[in-house]
Amino acid sequence: MPSELVAASISSAEVNDMLKHWDVGHVSEIAPMTGGSRASPKVKLTTERGTFVLKRRPIYKADTERIQFAHQVMMTVSSAGLPIALPQVARDGTTFHVQPNGIYELLLFLNGERWKRTPQQAFEAGRALATLHRGALDMLWKGNVKASCFHGNLIVVEALRRVPAAITAVYADIEQQPLHDVCQQLSHIYQQASEQVDVFGYEQISSQVVHGDWHPGNILFEGDRVSGVLDFDSTRLEPAIVDIANGLLQYSIRAGPSRAIAKWPHQLGQSLFSGFTKGFQSVDSGKIVEFVNIVPGLMIESCIAEAAIPIARLGMFATIPGDKMLGMILRRVLWIQSNTATLIQRLVTDLKH
Repeated sequence: MPSELVAASISSAEVNDMLKHWDVGHVSEIAPMTGGSRASPKVKLTTERGTFVLKRRPIYKADTERIQFAHQVMMTVSSAGLPIALPQVARDGTTFHVQPNGIYELLLFLNGERWKRTPQQAFEAGRALATLHRGALDMLWKGNVKASCFHGNLIVVEALRRVPAAITAVYADIEQQPLHDVCQQLSHIYQQASEQVDVFGYEQISSQVVHGDWHPGNILFEGDRVSGVLDFDSTRLEPAIVDIANGLLQYSIRAGPSRAIAKWPHQLGQSLFSGFTKGFQSVDSGKIVEFVNIVPGLMIESCIAEAAIPIARLGMFATIPGDKMLGMILRRVLWIQSNTATLIQRLVTDLKH
């Protein structure tokens, strides 16, 4: 079993040691948490001063400057009115603590429910993203934020080249030629979409602070209202339209049980797509209106990158066999290709209302 599939954990001794750095008062309960990266374990702490999440990042993957940047973004957009799992300030004035075995953060615990795939929730998710973009627009940052975008990234092309070997390592009896054909087709579609995005003027768009991973797994809801925005690990500086296109994709796709992936709808949900667009437009539509032609290409790039990179590493996408996931991704991006004009017209129409 790949090592990344074995979840790490935080011991009670680690908790006790870290609580010397944060003043939370008496701890009444410590509970392990699931979800998120298996390499970054978390525990929920119920204390007399609130409920918090203690998280440990792997030291070999951590970039302290990026963590500082992410924490500043979180503080900034919280001031703009978004409910954020805020990093807590330690006794020494810092918001994280570096140890030989990892980097620890104490974050505010937020209550909420997961995405229920309703147009109103899609609307609120779009509005929350626009609020984040506007709130962080003028944030000052002097450091160098190292982060890669899914647009025009050769890492994605290389991942698709390595995918067949990664899947074969897990599923030895898989047919090779169909797998190679799918990967080559996806690589061609990805590079074609990247070129089209550049033709429409991507390089002329100014960069700003974006979330970088805006999908339903990182948003909590209370009814239709967004009650929490999580996981700023991918926050970075890039054109906002990249964040918007990824959000549109993530909040429009329709899925189902992993065992029935062959039956997943590959079409995007029209009411969800429109809900997200109108939600973003309710705060700020300028970034979409100017670059609607870029959106379908970016959606294709995001769709392929999100699947190719983890499958190249593990041969699987979460619990889904890599070949099954790639087959679904191919159906979805071909649908986006065939419906590009319709999606652009839908964007234009929704932004007028």
